[in-house]
Amino acid sequence: MRVFLTGATGFVGGYVLKQLEKEDFNILLLVRASKENFSSTIKSKKVDIILGDLSDIDKWKNELIQFKPDTTIHLAWEGIPDYGVKTSVKNLKYGLDLFEELAELGCKKIICTGSCWEYGQNQGEISENLPVKSSNAFTTAKNALHYLGREIAKDKNVQFIWTRLFYVYGPGQRENSLIPHMIKCVKEGKKPKIKTPSARNDFIYVEDVARAIVAILEKCKQSTVYNIGSGYSTSIQEIIREICNCYNIEYIQKSKQLSEYQAINFWADISKIRKEIGWEPKVNIVEGVNSTVTYYK
Repeated sequence: MRVFLTGATGFVGGYVLKQLEKEDFNILLLVRASKENFSSTIKSKKVDIILGDLSDIDKWKNELIQFKPDTTIHLAWEGIPDYGVKTSVKNLKYGLDLFEELAELGCKKIICTGSCWEYGQNQGEISENLPVKSSNAFTTAKNALHYLGREIAKDKNVQFIWTRLFYVYGPGQRENSLIPHMIKCVKEGKKPKIKTPSARNDFIYVEDVARAIVAILEKCKQSTVYNIGSGYSTSIQEIIREICNCYNIEYIQKSKQLSEYQAINFWADISKIRKEIGWEPKVNIVEGVNSTVTYYK
């Protein structure tokens, strides 16, 4: 199978590439010219690189045509953590332009990543059957990319699979992300500045996410949507406590005033991907946090 991957230099994309390299795939990566040294990290001889970006597909389209991808995994989303209008609209355009090119050249399957934020719900179990609710520019752009991408694919008889990732974490995540920030604070003896300490979210280890995406690539035979999460919620306080345990520091939980954020408690319903794909997470929150702390040490 020939797999075209965007976003391989990103957090999730790097793990997806490692998972793909374990399989017998021919892989083509789209990597910006400024990331040329990225080739030194590639282990498989079946990986090739296009130097370019999604802003100018015409510059590298011929290389993609020659590769003739069977499947595309589109993970690239430029500018994170900027979730503003300008960045979101730009990424929406890049994605739609890519989907149109892929459909024209005969790619048979497109897998794209969205976010649990698309649901706009912060309570209870979240299933794929729930309606989406755009709450900002980012979720509006993601929802538009999903629905318009699906229509582009349908017109050319391409399978279009949309995945909604919950709170992905693990080694290599941006240092200003939630868990790396908490690790840095604990390590330095500082109190983490957390706006929502009582919130409970669905944290999913990045290697499990990569396994899910590759399993979908191999086993999914129809256009659909899948949640990718742990299937349970964990409080931020629990994670801080586990980080403290890793550093042999006593965690003292102070009483807090009630706030609207204490109502946040949601998690992914993963019964669909478990039943149809046979995937389920392997790394629990304790193992994942310990592995992440070890990396940042």
